Amino acid sequence: MMKQLNRIIGIAGALAIVGASLVVLRDNDIDDGKMYARIAPPAQDALVQSIDLTHITSFRYLNEHTLEVADETGKNFKMELMLDCPGLKDAKDFSLVTDSYRNFDKFTAIGVNGNICTFKDFSPLPAGPLPTPAT
Repeated sequence: MMKQLNRIIGIAGALAIVGASLVVLRDNDIDDGKMYARIAPPAQDALVQSIDLTHITSFRYLNEHTLEVADETGKNFKMELMLDCPGLKDAKDFSLVTDSYRNFDKFTAIGVNGNICTFKDFSPLPAGPLPTPAT
């Protein structure tokens, strides 16, 4: 009788542990799903540092998926992104992102506040200082 009671208690304890583990793993899967849902689509364009842009000296926010940037030589460019880039409006800076460790001179995205935002188009604009943003 005592052996059967111990077995029942042991099985109930094991089922409780398995059930609790499944609940924790499910919550982790939901969190992972939210994280991976933010993965940026592939870029449609790229900029090559030695050809297109040497050193960004300023940038101007146009909307959640478009920036104008100026380099140290006075060249201006428009960066259009594939999707809206969260945090772009209030960004004080951003990082240029490469596709691979093999090519540090070719950039296909920007990084803003932990979000990767891929290029849709990177095109030249007329030279000169960028206009100041409208407030």
